[in-house]
Amino acid sequence: MSIRVLPKDLSSQISAGEIIERPASVVKEIIENSIDAGSKNINIFIEKSGFQSIILKDDGCGINKKDLLLAVCHHATSKITSLSDLDVLTTFGFRGEALASIRAVSRLTLISCTQFNDCAWKIYLEGFSNNYIPLQPIAHPQGTTIIIENLFYNMPVRLKFLKNKKLEFLKICEVVRKIALSYFYVNFSLEHNKKLIIKYNSVNNKNNKIHRLQDIFNISDANQFLEVKEKNKYNMILFGWISHPYACKELKNIQYCYVNNRCIYNNIFLKAVRSAYHETIGKTNISFILYLEISPDNIDFNIHPTKNEIKFHKPNVIYKFIYETVFYNLKKIEKKYLSKDSLSNPRINLHDEKKIHSNPLDSIFLTLISLFFFKKKYFKNINIKKICNDLAFDIFLEKYQCSIGKLLTITREYYGLIHHRKNFLLISFPLAKGMVRRQKLKDNIEKKIIYEYFSSNIKINTTPQEYGILFHIKETLLKFGFRLIFKKNYVILCSIPIFLKKCNTNVVVSDFFKFLFLKKPVLISQIVDWFYINVFIELKDWTRTNGIKVLLEMEYYCPLLLKNPPPKLLQKININKALCILKI
Repeated sequence: MSIRVLPKDLSSQISAGEIIERPASVVKEIIENSIDAGSKNINIFIEKSGFQSIILKDDGCGINKKDLLLAVCHHATSKITSLSDLDVLTTFGFRGEALASIRAVSRLTLISCTQFNDCAWKIYLEGFSNNYIPLQPIAHPQGTTIIIENLFYNMPVRLKFLKNKKLEFLKICEVVRKIALSYFYVNFSLEHNKKLIIKYNSVNNKNNKIHRLQDIFNISDANQFLEVKEKNKYNMILFGWISHPYACKELKNIQYCYVNNRCIYNNIFLKAVRSAYHETIGKTNISFILYLEISPDNIDFNIHPTKNEIKFHKPNVIYKFIYETVFYNLKKIEKKYLSKDSLSNPRINLHDEKKIHSNPLDSIFLTLISLFFFKKKYFKNINIKKICNDLAFDIFLEKYQCSIGKLLTITREYYGLIHHRKNFLLISFPLAKGMVRRQKLKDNIEKKIIYEYFSSNIKINTTPQEYGILFHIKETLLKFGFRLIFKKNYVILCSIPIFLKKCNTNVVVSDFFKFLFLKKPVLISQIVDWFYINVFIELKDWTRTNGIKVLLEMEYYCPLLLKNPPPKLLQKININKALCILKI
């Protein structure tokens, strides 16, 4: 067969196949274009996992009328102008292939307006045929709207391999998550089949970046992360978060690495972090979100069509920098937990520590173990530090005593037997935990701290009277983490406080709003009491450790309650009556 030049439509589909593999690839490319355009608000609307339509709206700088058709042509870009620009890339895009590739496999509508245009302009194209609808004027705010319909309509072979619609949508969510993790000052929202799935609000300042992580991964306790930040002599900056090695609750496997705000796949990050954890605490199940800022001339993104892979000019320097930064931070936290005043447990104060080491045998045993801990060649597979902590904490539990008394055991799943001043008492742990949670909520309201929340999209149909009630108390509800959007005839609940996450949300929210509609006016104290009765008191099996934790929390948050506890919380057992019967 003789050599021939392929037709334009065929060569376009071949090149598009390298970049646009699935709907998630489309979402990635158009979000990156929006970020390069300086957008602060990016809204994505998906229908049928992206196969029917993908719509993105942003408020970036927009595209001029004369550049609109050129923007969807191959190798047309505003990011670079010469070969030397490849050495100093600071944008996501630079090849000028994304929109052209999307155009090749879909029906594409592009609408854009710049700051200086009187109106927006719209263009519609199908594949790479020369037939397209000429530019049309249209009303549109500054920014760009991209509408991609019938993805892969002209590539039935590709559709054959993309049958799992649920998996494709999850990949779209992952793309949005990855980009949102590096662009903290951009608002992101994602709707699927007209239902709000993701809403990430922009971060106000650098100190609140951790809130974006908590929002994305639904993590309520920021102490599960350990923040790292370092700069080396090559002007490289590494910052981000690693999983706290001594956190009470382990994080799920979260591993993201970014170079100059671009999420990449690179083994150097993973190997360096794993080695640092293994050398310090012997742990391999780790989580991290790390950001490396490096001069563009020391890296090469132009090695893969999707630009997800990277090549470092000095990989050894990168590895050493990441390893030493993580190792240093882990060592610092390890010293804190293995130091003299925290060998047993960080929650034990000096007075309790003296009690623990009052037994000379215990002291000798702990000393020997701590000495052998540093001789790794003898104890490679034994986590000595964990043994020390567990042993010391068990001793601490035996000695534990608060103002209520010493917890002896758990009985009938929910109750604790306490010994206090030669008396025995029973405490209800569900009620005690509920009281602690109620007091925490009150404290947050008084300190004007808005409760942590997670996104939702619940439509609330209301009567005109109920609509008015919600409108008047919207600021009060915001203090608890309820965010309302008022439409013409109904209300959308777009966020819910994090403490409702483990509940049957639809049922609890429905009951809560019924309660609001019955009260006139609704006081903050009444709302707190409603949550105390209906949400905070949970029936679950209690352990001795959890019981002690609640007693400690009660001492801290509700000290006055312990002086005069209500009968339902604490009941004295009549031990004298039992002794009279048992007396010989």
